Amino acid sequence: MEHSFSPEQLRRVLGSAEGRQLLALLASGGGERLRQAADAAKQGDHARAMELLRPVLNTEQTQALLRKLNG
Repeated sequence: MEHSFSPEQLRRVLGSAEGRQLLALLASGGGERLRQAADAAKQGDHARAMELLRPVLNTEQTQALLRKLNG
């Protein structure tokens, strides 16, 4: 699953209240899971990155934030 975002799109999402809340959820627990997922993605292992983030991404709170961000 390949995604490409422009710098402007990233600034807009990460600058929003929902984006900041999403980052906080992903970085919870010291952010180690997020760092590991970022490293896996950099190495092209997107399946591993998603596996690492799935517990956070599948929560009701995260899903609600993603729905808001997607409009």
